[in-house]
Amino acid sequence: MQITILTYSPEKGVEHFEALKDLKECTSAKISWVDLQSDDPDEIKAIASHFRLHELAVEDCLTPGHFPKLEDFGSYLFMIFRAIKASPEVEQIWRSRLQADPQVTEELLGDEDHEEVFTRKVAVFLSDKFIITFRRRDVPWLDAVTRQVRQYPERTIAQGTDVVGHRVLDVLFDRFARGVGFFENLIDEMELQAIADQDQFDVRQVMSLKKDLASLRQLMREQRGVVARLGSDADFIHEKQRRYYRDIDDHALSIIKTIDKEIDGLLGLRDTYFAMANVRLGDTMRILAVITTLAAPLNIVVGLYGMNFEAIPLLHSPHGFWLVCVTMIVLVGLMLAFFRRKQWL
Repeated sequence: MQITILTYSPEKGVEHFEALKDLKECTSAKISWVDLQSDDPDEIKAIASHFRLHELAVEDCLTPGHFPKLEDFGSYLFMIFRAIKASPEVEQIWRSRLQADPQVTEELLGDEDHEEVFTRKVAVFLSDKFIITFRRRDVPWLDAVTRQVRQYPERTIAQGTDVVGHRVLDVLFDRFARGVGFFENLIDEMELQAIADQDQFDVRQVMSLKKDLASLRQLMREQRGVVARLGSDADFIHEKQRRYYRDIDDHALSIIKTIDKEIDGLLGLRDTYFAMANVRLGDTMRILAVITTLAAPLNIVVGLYGMNFEAIPLLHSPHGFWLVCVTMIVLVGLMLAFFRRKQWL
């Protein structure tokens, strides 16, 4: 378990605690932020009991693989977001999947992210007095945000929970954009491989990546819907802060457009691969047709001299065999010259 409790009051400023027993400090504080990383249901239930969180929201926190959502429980908002993993981890997962190594992939994913293999769930509770962030697995950038809030309290937590919430979501979407950028580099690699070594290129990789990107796009659309509500009519978001949430909405739209562009690139790569395969097939068929055409007159000559007749020209001549061979070579040469003149070869 890892818990960070930040409390703010005008008299004491920001105070920092790191134990569940310190939740009582939130009672007297003007604003509190509790950040919990744990897979122990009892710990999230202890926080839920202190802040009187609804049991259905707690159940959603503990359920793996939940998609983004926003629910208004009257005294607070409950939200679920999906945070993309760091780019090196995303790359490692993707490479292991290409190599069909389920053991490595299982170790990387743990038991949470089977449905969305590149993301981790982050649950957020938001009211005027508190903000709670919860995740079962490590999300390193959240620790960085807590440090930033401790370092600059007057610009963050002192301004309200909606300011802290904006900072959390702003970094979440920024990291999401970086993670999606990895796939752009991967598509470039695939294009180079398809051109350089078509025999080793596996078009199934393209379709697998397209499926992953389509899942991320749908996920981002859901998250954008949540942010759009925060920027328009959601409770506990002050009017002056809504414009900042709308800015995140714009960022989400740009991420969706980036994913759309990457999917279009994959479809173009797939079409290019099949076009190149058709060209190679056409080349092969043309060569086979030429071979068949060249063999036709030779078969005629051989067939004629294989007939059971006594009166066949040059049949008993000592030079007959060689003359026939020269004739066949000349025929092949003339036909090749004709094919080249017609640019069939």
